[in-house]
Amino acid sequence: MSAADDRWMVRALCLASLSLGRTWPNPGVGCVIVKDGRLIGQGRHETCGDAHAEVRALADCRRRGNDAAGAAAYVTLAPCTRQGRQPPCVNALIAARISRVVAAIADPAQDDPTPALRGVGVTYRVGVLAQEAEHIHGGFLHRVRTGLPRLTGKWAMTADGFIAASTGAASWISSSAALSASRRRRRAFDAIVIGAGTARRDDPQLLALRARMHGSVPGPLRVVVSQTAELKPTSRLVASIPHAPLLVIHGEGVTERRRGELRRLGATVKAVGDAHDPRLVARALADLGCNDVLVEGGSTLHGAWLRAGLFQRLEIYIGLKTLGGGMGVAAGEGAASIGFSQGWIAETPPAMLDGTLRLRLKRE
Repeated sequence: MSAADDRWMVRALCLASLSLGRTWPNPGVGCVIVKDGRLIGQGRHETCGDAHAEVRALADCRRRGNDAAGAAAYVTLAPCTRQGRQPPCVNALIAARISRVVAAIADPAQDDPTPALRGVGVTYRVGVLAQEAEHIHGGFLHRVRTGLPRLTGKWAMTADGFIAASTGAASWISSSAALSASRRRRRAFDAIVIGAGTARRDDPQLLALRARMHGSVPGPLRVVVSQTAELKPTSRLVASIPHAPLLVIHGEGVTERRRGELRRLGATVKAVGDAHDPRLVARALADLGCNDVLVEGGSTLHGAWLRAGLFQRLEIYIGLKTLGGGMGVAAGEGAASIGFSQGWIAETPPAMLDGTLRLRLKRE
């Protein structure tokens, strides 16, 4: 039974992975329904406010002409038990006469579904491929448990540790294959954060390559952190607002006139006490419901957020070239000694992308 449970949970986890970056503040859950060893329905939560994975999987059963009575439901996160934007999924499973529910992990934001399920004779098992589910749903779990998003620091650097030349030029550190992979990767995040200096110097769009499964769904929320709400009206960030939303997080002292100017450009604005404080910015993003956030820099932002110890993961692209000097990854004074440094371990094996080494790390 364990091998079969693992097999079907893998399929549910694959479905869940397709919804990363699309469902916040909800987790992107996947569900498959199996009867007599055969898949009879599957579904995933696709956007916040729409049907949950279990309901979609049951609807898929009906579309296929399959009766879910007596079947097993495999779900990557325990079925919800409370009324929210959607009715409780545990009720839908019971109404469909599902006989067995297998969950990868419990949902810390919900009540335990065990009494409701076992009270009507439904077998319930939790803990199948829990580590894999913790990885996929890690942003949601981290926000619920800590009040902060799961934060990933990302940068591209030369082999000798510089993200730009002394002039600020940073073009072509990474290969075209690495650049494409990096842009696709943005789709797995709810928000992408840069500082005002990077917005001014690089004039990025911060758009994600759109996978076919995402259709016309907008890209991740793009966030500019600027104490003074600095943003050029002619920037590519502003010009691309129709393709992905833009948020400016600023500190105190910004006039309502300036905030109104940004709104008229199409941006959203949010004030925090001090935009230089990474924890305040991170909490503001969590309050918006962001689960997974990618912090792309530049060096001032990376330095502050690394010193604050907020990153749970790092994604580093290393171009096989050297500069001999220039702009480092993190500006400012770091730890006083190696003894105070933060340790990291590989989250996935290193990968070579046409001459660029990609490292994905997580905290020890």
